Amino acid sequence: MSRMDEARKLLEDLHNRAPDLNDLAIARTNGLIILSLRKTISQDKKSERLLGAMASALYSISKRASGELLKGEFKSLNIEISTGNVFLLFTGKVILIVLTKQEPNLGLISLELEDAAEKLNEIFG
Repeated sequence: MSRMDEARKLLEDLHNRAPDLNDLAIARTNGLIILSLRKTISQDKKSERLLGAMASALYSISKRASGELLKGEFKSLNIEISTGNVFLLFTGKVILIVLTKQEPNLGLISLELEDAAEKLNEIFG
């Protein structure tokens, strides 16, 4: 099975195990989307590029803040929005991007995302 097939299966399995997840994507740190499963954001390429660009910008500022303010390494970011949450997890090589429904089960999502990040690190590491 290719890395892309493994990654797609991982995202599909993650989506099935955590019903509060809407959209999932894997991006490079430069903002290029490697793979995405989208339910709520538009299916056009512009929206996919925007998702990657926003994730890259958030990753960059979070990484800088982690290093400058707390002298640590960036691991994840959760942004709570009135209509859902945005999660970014850096796996060592790629960024896992997740958009959730409003008021998701954060405990379940956190556990599932940590596991998925480890598996992505193995796939792309």
